[in-house]
Amino acid sequence: MYVGTQFDILCDDLRNLYDPDEEGISKKLIACIKHHKGILSFAGNSNDFFNWIFFLQFFVSAISIGLTMFQLSVVDAFANEFYSLVFYLNAVLVEIFMFCWFGNEVEVKSNKITYAVFECDWVWMSERTKRAIIVFVLKCQKPIKVSALNLFYLSLETFVRILKTAWSYFALLHQITSRN
Repeated sequence: MYVGTQFDILCDDLRNLYDPDEEGISKKLIACIKHHKGILSFAGNSNDFFNWIFFLQFFVSAISIGLTMFQLSVVDAFANEFYSLVFYLNAVLVEIFMFCWFGNEVEVKSNKITYAVFECDWVWMSERTKRAIIVFVLKCQKPIKVSALNLFYLSLETFVRILKTAWSYFALLHQITSRN
């Protein structure tokens, strides 16, 4: 969430990059580049720290969702246990969805940097500044993605894949028990 907010601030600074003095524009551009490097550093350190946590959380949650769905198919509808399981299932889904949503937001907001650069009055800037902007835009082409052990990225697509995996666990358990 912090990284996404920092990208919003950076985009706003880039859109308002104009200064009547060429040296002022250069200073603002350098400040934006340093800000971007700081965001990249923080995002990388955060991702390194949370890698295992995200991986374990998603692995356990996928299994938990599948098992809870299976229990819901076995328990009597509208019994107390049924409501407890529905509440638990919703809590796990919301928890995973939040991780995926904010991971997706980081990626989307990091993609907006290149658009923000071209929303400033770059046409009237000096050739030297234009070259610096082009180099900066080229560096910003690769979006930041929050990952779990570099196996998968936290995104809305990942959330859908987790639901599909949980459904597979449920279908397998349901098929095994229905044969007995």
